[in-house]
Amino acid sequence: MFSITTVILAAGKSKRFKATSSKLVYPLCGLPIISHVYAIAKKISGKKVVVVCNNENINELKSILKDCVFVIQNQQRGTADAIEQAQNKINSKNVLVLFGDTPLITLSSIKKLIKKFLSSKVKASLIAFRTQKPFGYGRLLTKNNVLEEIVEEINLNIYQKKINLCNSGVLIAEKKILFDNTKKIKINRIKKERYLPDIFKIFHSNNFNSNYIECNEDEMLGINTLEDYNKVQSILQKRYIDKFIKIGVNFLKPKTCYLSYDTKIEQNVIIESNVTIKEKTIIKKDSIIKSNSYLEGVTIGEKCNIGPSARIRPNSIIDKNSKVGNFVEIKNSKIGKKVSIAHLSYVGDADVGNNVNIGAGTITCNYDGNKKHKTVIKHNVFIGSNSSLIAPVILEANSKVGAGSVITKNIPKGSLAIERSDLKILSNKRTK
Repeated sequence: MFSITTVILAAGKSKRFKATSSKLVYPLCGLPIISHVYAIAKKISGKKVVVVCNNENINELKSILKDCVFVIQNQQRGTADAIEQAQNKINSKNVLVLFGDTPLITLSSIKKLIKKFLSSKVKASLIAFRTQKPFGYGRLLTKNNVLEEIVEEINLNIYQKKINLCNSGVLIAEKKILFDNTKKIKINRIKKERYLPDIFKIFHSNNFNSNYIECNEDEMLGINTLEDYNKVQSILQKRYIDKFIKIGVNFLKPKTCYLSYDTKIEQNVIIESNVTIKEKTIIKKDSIIKSNSYLEGVTIGEKCNIGPSARIRPNSIIDKNSKVGNFVEIKNSKIGKKVSIAHLSYVGDADVGNNVNIGAGTITCNYDGNKKHKTVIKHNVFIGSNSSLIAPVILEANSKVGAGSVITKNIPKGSLAIERSDLKILSNKRTK
């Protein structure tokens, strides 16, 4: 029976990333960087995941990664030393090595690697990639698809520097063979570290066959700097957007939009330019999200019209055929069917029924300086422009509010509420 433990190497110090916390917990499309890798590790190994960290990032990583084992690499002595720290926590016949700062790797590539490893009956398999800019990467020396050696950039001769088949570091190996031989890896004279890729030369010299698969270069991009981060995020965004385009979502200017890892969009939705869609957002079919709108933690029903420049905040539901127009903010509210909130309004902590019109400049005054209060607007209510609804307050069905009113009491069913001071017109002529 095939069994495998995934080890995620995450003991780097993140010095080049220039952040106050570990780069591995920095958010990438709504998830910490390492969580993208961890999600794949869980699908491969379940609870058999070991994370090699350091004394500085262990608490941060423990706060976001559950159902795994943590081990500490006390000193930065290279990837060979890092994997050795996990040895006693690996209870499977085979071990998969991933990197916490390489979040673009795909499940399909890992499955392809495992399939190659099992079908060829070798002792180890590696993921490699080809690039037009190989500088900085270890190069693969191969013969007939047999991996003989990986040579690091600092040790390449003039001929080897022309090789464009590069090492990703992601590998699978039999546990016993791996750890019987990692102790043979010597310290690199220049970097003063022990490199795990050196294991392949040792395997070859002992007649333990190793091979490799190739994947797209993008999958192997690591994040060391903020420049790397922005490049990775752009690639991930394109993946998300391309996925939705294939099912019939129309992005008018896709490069200007931002999606989260868990965004859900149904068929025949139109997304205009500069739209930001944060976590826990669902957009149902036939809706349009207009330019410069910001959605977070919201469900948009079918055939809705949102924006331009609308902001809808968490725990909000917009039911079908409703309009949330320009410069409208919705927060923690349920908006019914066929509701029009066309422009310049704030609706917070409210329950709005069907067929409601909320005029421009209307505000639900939900906060009294101590706690939030609820506004209930029932079916078929009409609210005139520039009205203030002082919560807690209930507007019963079929009631109307005159423009410019401040509503401090419940409005009975079918009633008209108007609250205005008397108009005074004073002469501006100067007296002698």
